[in-house]
Amino acid sequence: MVSRSLKLGNVVPVALAFFCMHALAMVIFKSHATTATYPFLILASTLALLASSWQARVMSSRVRLPWVLFSIGLLLWTTGIMLSAWEELFQHISSTAAFFSDFVLFLYGVPVLLSISSSTQEQRIPLFVWLDGIQAVLTAYLTYITLFAVVPFTTRTIHPISESLLMWVYTIENLVLACAASLRLLARPKTGEERRFFQILCGFLWIYAVCVGIYNYSDFVKQRNTIVDAIADIPFLFLAIAAFFPAVRDGEEKLSAPKKPLTLFIDSAVPIFYTAVLIALGIAVIRSHFYIGIIAIIVALAVYGIRTTTLQSRYMQSQHALQEARDRLEEMSLKDGLTNVANRRCFDQVLELEWHRATRSQQPLSLLLIDIDFFKMINDRYGHTRGDDCLVNVAIALQSVVSRNSDLLARYGGEEFAVILPGTDSSGAKNIATRMQDAVAELEIANESALGRYVTLSIGIATYQFPGAGTANALLETSDQALYRAKEQGRNRIELSAMPAFPNASLTTG
Repeated sequence: MVSRSLKLGNVVPVALAFFCMHALAMVIFKSHATTATYPFLILASTLALLASSWQARVMSSRVRLPWVLFSIGLLLWTTGIMLSAWEELFQHISSTAAFFSDFVLFLYGVPVLLSISSSTQEQRIPLFVWLDGIQAVLTAYLTYITLFAVVPFTTRTIHPISESLLMWVYTIENLVLACAASLRLLARPKTGEERRFFQILCGFLWIYAVCVGIYNYSDFVKQRNTIVDAIADIPFLFLAIAAFFPAVRDGEEKLSAPKKPLTLFIDSAVPIFYTAVLIALGIAVIRSHFYIGIIAIIVALAVYGIRTTTLQSRYMQSQHALQEARDRLEEMSLKDGLTNVANRRCFDQVLELEWHRATRSQQPLSLLLIDIDFFKMINDRYGHTRGDDCLVNVAIALQSVVSRNSDLLARYGGEEFAVILPGTDSSGAKNIATRMQDAVAELEIANESALGRYVTLSIGIATYQFPGAGTANALLETSDQALYRAKEQGRNRIELSAMPAFPNASLTTG
C-alpha cells in the first residue's frame, strides 16, 4: 500500500506537468497550434491505452474482457487521432466535413459500449462472444453509411455529413456511453474489481464527454485557445492516473452474496443497450438505404432474442438442477447415513402425519419399536465395524418385511428401529413383528448371549383403534412401554399394548 501510494504521489505531478507543457507549447507555437497539439493528444491517449492494457493483464478473468474491450476502444481512438493528424498536417484535407479519421474516432465507442453491455461473468457464454462480434461489425458498417451516406467498398461518391452534424454525433455518442456506464456502476457491489472497472470507466467517459465536447465546439466555432487545446488531455491523464490506485480485492469474497433486485434487473437489461444503438443506426440509414436499415433492425432484434432465449433456457436448466439438488438434500436429511432407512426426523414427521390421518379416517394405526438384544456385546467383542455391519444387515432384513409403500421403517436411535404401520390392527402388527424376528434370525449374525448364538430382537407394539383417545406421542410412549416389558421379561419376545379406547381404559397383552 505504501509503495503504491508513493507511485501515485509521483504520477499526479507528472500528469500536471504534462498538461502544463501542452498549454505552454500552444503559447509558444501559437501560429502552428495544430502541429503542436497533435503530439500531446497522441501521447496522452497512448498513455491511457497502456494503463488500460496493464489493467487487462493484471486483473482477474472476471473483468479481463471488459478491460480488453476498453483497451481496443482506446486503440481505435489513438489510431483515429493519428489519422486526423496525417489528414490535416500532410494531406491538408478540409475539416468542414467528416473524413475517414472521424469514422475511426467514432468507432472507438463500439468496443467501449460492448464493455459496458457485456454480460456478467455468471452469464458469459461463448455464443455471446460471437453475437457481440456480429453486432460490432454491423455497427461499424452502419456507422460508415451514417457518416458518409454511402455503402463501403463501392465506387459511388461519398457524401460526408457536415462538421456541425458530426459534432452533435460525437456529443450524443459520448453522453450515451457515459449514461450507460453510470447505470452499470449503480448496480455494482460496493467493492471488488468489477466495481473498480466501472468507476474508472464512468469517470473517464464523463470527463471525456465534457472536455472533448468543449474541444470540439471550440474547434467548430474557430475559437480555440491554449487551455481548450490542453483540456482534451484530461480524460486520458485521469485514466493513466487511475491505474495506480490500489486494486480492491476484498469484494471478491462477496461474489456469492445474493444480488440486489436492482443489480439483477440491470444485469439482465444491459444487452438492450447495443440493441437500441443498432436500431437507432438502422433507422438513421433507412431513408437512403432502406433494405440495409431493415436488415440491421431485424438482426439487432434477432441477436437480442437469441441472447434472451439462451439466458432463459439456462435459467430454467439451473432451476431444474437446483430443484433436483434440493430434493436430494431433502432426501438425505430424512435418511439415516449408515443404514439408509428413514432417520428420526423423518419418523417424527410421518408419525404425526399418520396419526392425524388415522383419527380422520377412523382407521387403526400400529407402531413397532424394535431393539437389538445385547447389541453392546457385539461392539465390545468384535468392534464397532462389526456393530455397524450388524445394524445395516438388520435394517435390510426388516425392510424386506415392510412391503407396503405406506409403511415406514426408521432408525429410531442407536440399536433401535421403529416401524409405522397405517391401517394395521394389533394382530396384523404382531404378524409383521414375528416375520421380522424370523428374517433377522435367518441372518445368523454372531452374538453369543444367554439367548443363544445369534442376534435376536425385542419388539414392543402399540396400536391406536378408533374411537381411542390420545396423541401421537402417547402412541409412541405406549409402544416404548411395551418394548420395556419385552426386555424386562427376558428379551427376544414381542409385547403388545393397545391405546385406551376411552380415557381411563387400558389393555395390555403379552
